[in-house]
Parts: sequence; structure tokens; C-alpha cells
Amino acid sequence: MTDTGDSSRTRRTEEQRIAELEAKIAELRARAEAKKAKKDPSLRHISAALRSIDKALSTIQDAATKSALSETRTALSACLSLNGVSTKNVLVPRGRSAARVDEAQLLAYVQEHPGARGEVIAAALGTDTKSMRPVMHRLIDDRKVKTKGEARGMQYFLV
Repeated sequence: MTDTGDSSRTRRTEEQRIAELEAKIAELRARAEAKKAKKDPSLRHISAALRSIDKALSTIQDAATKSALSETRTALSACLSLNGVSTKNVLVPRGRSAARVDEAQLLAYVQEHPGARGEVIAAALGTDTKSMRPVMHRLIDDRKVKTKGEARGMQYFLV
């Protein structure tokens, strides 16, 4: 047996051990809430509705619709809370700093770099593919851009 030179171990204090146990208890409670939400069909549907509303809120531009969706989200969160399911783990959409993708800039890049993939285009424009996707879909729908391939291998070309 070889000696590593440092045979002393630091012991955790009682406060550190208590804090670790409390963290484990909180994790177990969160798991129990998630199981409860998965077992009850109505809670499962409410959770799914919340996720859908969150996705819609991240892409919607209309202020009136955004306000109505926010109110609905609040009501659904309250329903989950009343049934003992925490909504603090549900992500609230925030605007990304790189969310502003200019359509003309995107079109110009595709013109200069035919066959580029989404990840390359997003990196060149200083954004991410999730922010770029709605703008690219509009260009495809307007028949300004055509695609070749699927998923991450999809290439974009000017029409």
C-alpha cells in the first residue's frame, strides 16, 4: 500500500451534514410532486398546457394576446398549487438577448453562403438556432429560401 502523503481528512460539520440532508429532502419532495403530477391525468394536462403557454409566450408579439396568455398561465399555476404541485420548476420564458434576428441579414447570409447549415448561420449572425428558426420559417414560407436535407443536416439556399 502506497502512502499519498496526506493522510488527514477534513470532517464535515454538523451544519454541513444537516444542509446536505435538507437538500436531499427538498429533492425528494420535488420528485414526489413530479410523480403526483404525472399520475393524475388532469394535473398532467394542466402541466402540459402550462408548457404550451410558455412556448407561445416566448414567440408571441401581440401585447393583448400575450396579456391574455399570462393571465391564463397564472390561473393554471394556481390550480397546480392548490393540488400540491409546485410550479417553481416550470420555466418562465424570457426574451433572449440574441432573439432579434434580422430577416434581411439572414437572407443576405444565405445568399452569400449557399448550402450553409442552421448552426453555422446562427453562429455567424451572433444568435442561436432557436431564435433564428421562426425567421427562417417565414423566409421558407415566403418562398425566398429553399431547403435540402433534414434536421441538423438541413442546408439553406436562396430561391
